[in-house]
Amino acid sequence: MTIVSTDARSRVVLPGHPNRLFLLRENADGSLLLEPANVVSESQAQYDHDPELQALLDHAQQSPTVRRRRRAATHDA
Repeated sequence: MTIVSTDARSRVVLPGHPNRLFLLRENADGSLLLEPANVVSESQAQYDHDPELQALLDHAQQSPTVRRRRRAATHDA
């Protein structure tokens, strides 16, 4: 078990979990539950939960009239 403490601004350091997002739930007993989280756009969430939309977009992607050019990634130093 690890003991953590909050600072004056209610922040806490979670050892071993740098740069992560968590959902925070405060339970009725006062305990806190942190659940690892990812942010997903509304359109991605809709796609993920709609088999009809997935089929429609997969079919459209297979169409010979759909052409997409892929740009090479550029990285600024």
